[in-house]
Amino acid sequence: MRPDFTSEAMRALRVRPRAIAGRLESRSGAGVHPVTTADGAPAFLKVAPGTRELRFYQELSTAVPVRTPDLLGHVESPDGVALLLEAAGEPLDVTQWTPALWAALFRDLAALHAMAPPAGWATPDDPPPAAPEMVRAFWEPALPQLDELLSGTDRLIEARSATPPAFIHGDCHTANITHLDGTLVFCDWQQAGVGRPAADLALLSVRATPAGVTVPIDAGPSVVAEELALLLFQWPFYAAWNTPDGNARIQARARTLADEWLRSPGTPPAARPG
Repeated sequence: MRPDFTSEAMRALRVRPRAIAGRLESRSGAGVHPVTTADGAPAFLKVAPGTRELRFYQELSTAVPVRTPDLLGHVESPDGVALLLEAAGEPLDVTQWTPALWAALFRDLAALHAMAPPAGWATPDDPPPAAPEMVRAFWEPALPQLDELLSGTDRLIEARSATPPAFIHGDCHTANITHLDGTLVFCDWQQAGVGRPAADLALLSVRATPAGVTVPIDAGPSVVAEELALLLFQWPFYAAWNTPDGNARIQARARTLADEWLRSPGTPPAARPG
């Protein structure tokens, strides 16, 4: 994507940059820019190399049973795609989420996962796992169950898909949920598609754990397996960008999940801790 594509998109959509506190992020690598529209309304310009999120807004945003930002305009070219989205509320720090908000989020996710899966919407491939040496370097000093878990990797990966496929958000964490007029608004649909519903719940927990928040999920085996696999094989990529306290909480969470997983029915007796 050309560096000046964002500026060109702003001119085409008649928006100008505005200041905002905090940091915006997108797992997909897209840039998210706070802007003001020509009529003075706050909005966000999201610039991405692919068309997946534009396709979501054009095909599915009015069909999903959750609230999404309105698409106000877009620019599509060989250099990328720019989406002009309404400023649909603000996210709330994960430490400020109440039981009522968590319950509302779980109701919304249940409705999303229950909708009829749309054709042609397979989720993007999972990111590649961390290299084995990176996994060992991060986990061996902190996870006594590591060898037992690695010896049962196939079962762990298979168990993530124990529930039927569903339409999922794909990047579900509290920074992608804003609050507007007493409702939750789901943002950043770049990873959405038909995939493992456990992935939405597991990522919620993984992203909340470094802040010392335990998401109140009544997790079944597929969610436990999904979260444990995320921690084991993906977290070592991101450990360097987290605080020592955050990584310590992740490691403690993994130990708890590992105990639960290795003592669950179906674990070969030889792999169970004594």
